[in-house]
Amino acid sequence: MVLFLAAFFWISIGLVAYSYLIYPPLISICAHLFGLAITKDKAIRPSVAFLVPVYNEEKVLRKKIENILSLNYPSDKLSIWLGSDSSTDGTHTIVKEFTDPRIHLWIAPTRGGKTQVLNQMAPIVPAEILVFTDANTMHAQESLKYLVASFADNKVGCVAGHINHLDPGSEVSGEVTYRSFESNQKRAEGRLASTISAYGGFYGIRRELFKPIPFNAYSNDDVLIPMNVLRQGFRVAFESRAISQEDTTNNRSVEFRRRIRIGAGNFQAFFWLLDFLNPLKGWVWLSYCSHKAIRWFSPILLLLAACACIALIITRSGLIYDVLGLCATLFVCIGISHTIIPLRLTKAIFYFLSMNTALCLGLIRYCKGIKSAAWSTTQRS
Repeated sequence: MVLFLAAFFWISIGLVAYSYLIYPPLISICAHLFGLAITKDKAIRPSVAFLVPVYNEEKVLRKKIENILSLNYPSDKLSIWLGSDSSTDGTHTIVKEFTDPRIHLWIAPTRGGKTQVLNQMAPIVPAEILVFTDANTMHAQESLKYLVASFADNKVGCVAGHINHLDPGSEVSGEVTYRSFESNQKRAEGRLASTISAYGGFYGIRRELFKPIPFNAYSNDDVLIPMNVLRQGFRVAFESRAISQEDTTNNRSVEFRRRIRIGAGNFQAFFWLLDFLNPLKGWVWLSYCSHKAIRWFSPILLLLAACACIALIITRSGLIYDVLGLCATLFVCIGISHTIIPLRLTKAIFYFLSMNTALCLGLIRYCKGIKSAAWSTTQRS
């Protein structure tokens, strides 16, 4: 029994440690040794359509439209398609104030969420490249040129841009640090073979590669759409120079609820992507299992490890488990102390604990059933 508990403990802890501590440098080394170059041409100008799903975004929508129109890109190659999920504020009025023929408004007859908007709009948009973006994401002037440059390589079907978070001094700025951590892995994965997800605020795909995603897909289009591109045999690249910015909320509870929603969508996506657990998919399998699957289940692994550790301590199975149990307790206490004493060290630990707690609650939400992909606008700074 002791051997079983010990094996259970070390395997659970080992998988979490591997995903967060070992995989990031491992994928960088593999990218350096085995990476496949992507042919880029910043001079290409395919026709591009921005798809912007919106629900009650009157506070940022005018700025968003003006930002896209101001991008350094040929005007005759650029269009904006705004999909309103039956907004009830001034969203429709703001769009109609613009007389530019490149701006189009599609209004859903009933609320169905972001998935409904994307599934309905993507097939009717006459452009070579579809760029998916959010209303609160603002793009740098040259970002679109950098994004489309990788489409010069006919093996690339999707390109993910990089997103910086504004207001890094906010309470939830652990998101900024984690975003940098994520971007480094995406960059290495893209160099090696393919990254396996995008930032939902800014990524593009070849129009003919778009496949509708399940109607109740919940906060996970930036995983499902790129993975559908991979299923069709194309690469997903990451372009760190295609820069956009998003504001963050300084409300910890709002951010936590957003993380729960993302967590529920992650578990939903996992069961739709079971084919990527096949080792025959090579580097994509390694990236998906290491970067996504294990990390999504890390709170479950941590809980199982904690239970095994407690059982090993009770059965007096070795001093090492007493020490590890004490270290884990201190780790949690230090993280929780961030709510009282917000320090740089406590912030990182608090974010890790908060993220995994939200994932656990997201699993509970997923198990209860997700019938609709409808969402509400996150109140940001």
